[in-house]
Amino acid sequence: MISVEEAKKKIIENVKTSETIEIPFTEAEGFVLSKDIISSVNLPYFTNSQMDGYALKSEDTKGASETNPVKLKVIGEIKAGDFPNYIVKSGDAAKIMTGAPIPEGADSVIMVEYTDENNGFVNIVKEVFPKEFIRFEGEEIKEGEIALKKETELNPASIGFIAELGITNIKVFGESKVSIVVTGEEVIGLDEELKPGKIRDTNSVALASVLRRENAELLYIALAGDDPVEIRQKISKCLDTSNLLLITGGVSVGDYDYVKDVLKELGVKEIFWRVAQKPGGPLYFGKKNETLVFGLPGNPASVLVCYYEYVRPALRRMIGRSDVHLLGLVASLSEEIGKKQDGKTYFLRGWVEKEGEKFCVKPTGAQGSHILKSFALSNCLIIVPSDVNHLPSGSTVKVHLLPV
Repeated sequence: MISVEEAKKKIIENVKTSETIEIPFTEAEGFVLSKDIISSVNLPYFTNSQMDGYALKSEDTKGASETNPVKLKVIGEIKAGDFPNYIVKSGDAAKIMTGAPIPEGADSVIMVEYTDENNGFVNIVKEVFPKEFIRFEGEEIKEGEIALKKETELNPASIGFIAELGITNIKVFGESKVSIVVTGEEVIGLDEELKPGKIRDTNSVALASVLRRENAELLYIALAGDDPVEIRQKISKCLDTSNLLLITGGVSVGDYDYVKDVLKELGVKEIFWRVAQKPGGPLYFGKKNETLVFGLPGNPASVLVCYYEYVRPALRRMIGRSDVHLLGLVASLSEEIGKKQDGKTYFLRGWVEKEGEKFCVKPTGAQGSHILKSFALSNCLIIVPSDVNHLPSGSTVKVHLLPV
């Protein structure tokens, strides 16, 4: 049995980043760049107005006020999409719309709220400074600069930014190909009749849901009874096509726990088995070629704890992310956590929220490894270290925030 920290280290050490693929930028949300994007343009493309108003020479507005307006001649109007071919001279002003190009000679824009136009002239009732309300060519990024660095995770804003740059295809790390095998004679599909002694397959449903958040391609979901031949058949099929295989159940020490033996027969190298934690102690991690294999416990709360703490970091590292672990923060316990004496790290389902200047957290109910209700009510995992046996109310604890 190894520690939580050692298990996490061994997993990350064995992850290989996915191969680079090229895809249209419109399909890239959630992917991670495998190569820097270099700008081939200046942004903005040209110097333009930040406001509706008048483009003018700032020196012409000196001393302007409500009681002492400055009168300028309006020499034209510039709409977004136009390109002016005249020069603004001293005493001139050009009416301009947001996003329209700044005409030559103008060095600032006054907001329309501080103007009054009549009969071809505009009264200015406020001084403006040079460069005021002007967006300059290249102030966001210049041609030849790095627009987005390698390992940037692409979100809607970055997709829009890439569109501004005029780039159509980008290079990213390929998505993971994941398969799930759920074992257990008692487990039935959601569309089957629930008979005495049987339970519905919730593990593959929960795993499929969290995998979608990580941009993973789910290739295959299979149920297998407690039959080593059937388990071998299902696992063998997944090993040939997936780079990440998740197996639930069958990894403990019961008479019908065949998964570890089957994996050994199929050439999977065991890296570790059993972690000093609750829930999810009988966690298995192995590797065949570049395919990572996780043997997760069968109980649904254990499955999700092991997914968030171990599988998700491996999955995120595989697809090029650097922020692989759950975000953590320190909080004050709102209620006591009872004694434990087994020297294991506990991951308790909890709810954390800010109260005044600090974060407070409390467990969300029963913590049995078979109980999903308390997970459904949680937004974090409360970490009780292996060397801590009791936490009274008011204790400071670390929590891992669950993805929303």
